Amino acid sequence: MASTIHPGLGDHDRFDAEAARADPALFRRFLPEIAHRTTGEVLAHPDFARLRRRYVVDTMASYATAVFPGGLQSTAYRSAAVGAIVCLHAAYDPDDRATWPTLSRLKQAVATFDLSSPRQVDDFVARLVSTGYVALQRPACDGRLRLLRATEKLLAWDRSATASYYGVLDALYPDAGGRAALVQDPEFQAVRNAAATTIFHIIGHFIAENRDLLPFLAMYNGARVLMLLAARAEDGLECDGIDLEFLQETFGVSRSHVRNILSAAEAGGLLAWSGPDRRAPRLTPRGLFAVDRFIADTLSSNDMSYRMARMRMGLDPGRPPGD
Repeated sequence: MASTIHPGLGDHDRFDAEAARADPALFRRFLPEIAHRTTGEVLAHPDFARLRRRYVVDTMASYATAVFPGGLQSTAYRSAAVGAIVCLHAAYDPDDRATWPTLSRLKQAVATFDLSSPRQVDDFVARLVSTGYVALQRPACDGRLRLLRATEKLLAWDRSATASYYGVLDALYPDAGGRAALVQDPEFQAVRNAAATTIFHIIGHFIAENRDLLPFLAMYNGARVLMLLAARAEDGLECDGIDLEFLQETFGVSRSHVRNILSAAEAGGLLAWSGPDRRAPRLTPRGLFAVDRFIADTLSSNDMSYRMARMRMGLDPGRPPGD
């Protein structure tokens, strides 16, 4: 990447947001053969800034502690594990041992994102089992193994969470194929999730490429704190104590943890303080771009998996998306 996109910690005053958004690499498709909207296209959409707040609010609703599978904080590695479980479940073929959704295969999939340890995955799976989101199934031909089966409770959460992403995509790019209706359909969900097993490496790549945001994905709700700041930037508001209390109650993080997130963001040049007493945090252009790129990457990858599913179902011949 060019230095204007990933400057050193002391260079954030020289960050060129316009140049960052125009980086040609952002306009390349994740898979050249799939005619999906690219990260650059999403960022360049005239309504992107207006819909940023909707993205943050709608997706956060699925990741609150009371809603997230297992009733735990929605860390990045847990989100990745949940996604991998429903995808491996969808791709499972009892006659093809290579597709069996074992704990070992789950750990291999989650390792692609480089956000957790095998022990963390073990503990999280145990929690999902104890709370009814995952069931353990013993294959008749090998009693030593336990297969991870996503229960309807987990699949229902996945449909709702997925719909929040596609709602924003539909607002940006209305889809004549009926995206809004398809994404909550269990048959479509299964096809889309099965297709997504082939793109774990792509998701891992764009997560790693966004080096400014990467440290905050490893912190409990670190990226969500920055996303909330980005959403309020569109409103012309600053983040005050009320917002920090909301984060504490909704996502189960302490005030000291939020302060640590903000301090790390300031040290990385992603955040500055304003107001008479310098108590109101706001994202710098560099910080806002890091959040926006993550949002656009996520929307782009969801558009790609949507188109992959439609092609598998014979609903889309793979033509480039219309304007």
